[in-house]
Amino acid sequence: MNDSKPKLAIIGAGVSGLAAAWALKDADWEVFVFEKSRGPSGRAATRTVHGIRVDHGANYFKIDSPLLEELVLRELPNEGLIQIPGNVYLFNKENVVSKGDMRINEEIKWNYRNGISELGKRIATVSDAKIIKQTRVVGLEEISDSSWEIISEEGKKCGVFDAIIFTPPAPQVLELISESKNLPSLSDLKGLLGESKFHRQFSIIMGFDQRIGRPSDCCAMLNEDRRHPISWLGFEDAKSGRVGIGASVIVAQMSPEWSMSYYDSCEDIIYNEALAEVSKLIDVPPSGPLWKSKQRWKYAHPKVALDVDELEECSPEGWFFCGDSFVGRGRVGEAILTGFDAANRILGVE
Repeated sequence: MNDSKPKLAIIGAGVSGLAAAWALKDADWEVFVFEKSRGPSGRAATRTVHGIRVDHGANYFKIDSPLLEELVLRELPNEGLIQIPGNVYLFNKENVVSKGDMRINEEIKWNYRNGISELGKRIATVSDAKIIKQTRVVGLEEISDSSWEIISEEGKKCGVFDAIIFTPPAPQVLELISESKNLPSLSDLKGLLGESKFHRQFSIIMGFDQRIGRPSDCCAMLNEDRRHPISWLGFEDAKSGRVGIGASVIVAQMSPEWSMSYYDSCEDIIYNEALAEVSKLIDVPPSGPLWKSKQRWKYAHPKVALDVDELEECSPEGWFFCGDSFVGRGRVGEAILTGFDAANRILGVE
């Protein structure tokens, strides 16, 4: 470590925290990112299922600001960066499918051939931060008015830091702070964090040995009235290089209400009920899927956005926040921008 530089701990290697690390790469900070899982990118997530790369969280991202354009198109490697062709169709509670908003569909939908998790991996690579994987932060200890010890799940002390950026969903940040020892009471901060509520959601992944019939220009379907058991139906075969010819992979992101109803059900019930709802929107082969998988998202996306300025005003000096909790919805690009904003606050940039 370079002891002459102040040290920053970023808790969570989702895209917001990684964006903050990248924005600070030329600043006078030594940056450490602590991530509980084996890799970065958070809910911009991809997994390999039966040899196929599948986005089971965020489906794509938009480049709709100069800062995102600078990061994605000029700073990150462009190899494997793809545009998803086609339109997002709409459907309602009556299973009526219609063409989506053409103005919105004209916006480019970006992804990577190897999956949307490449976004987080590439930001991590160019950030110059030290990414410490498979390390769950479970506690903080105040060392002085302006420094804190980071403590991992194994009870290991991971270092003393001059500033911290918290990126996990607000309920997880509240749990972390509440379970930490030797901290001020922080009652106002805990009260604000406690106001944040997140939706739980299932992503149901199904693979078929034939192409699923749908409009030729349809890459996904979105529920427009929020009254259907399915919120989003994505077709991974619409993404270049993902699925072989003559096969299909779909990702059904079930509504929060449906997900809560089946959250603790057995796998067979979850899959069968999800397939029944999918079959109301598209023609599913009578034989059903060749294989299936699922993801439970305990913190899929927030119900409302928190005010980051309000939180930081009642936090210890040197504590900062970013991520989906301050967007109020799950949007990759907007989460990245909250990371840039956190970096600017650390640097004192308006």
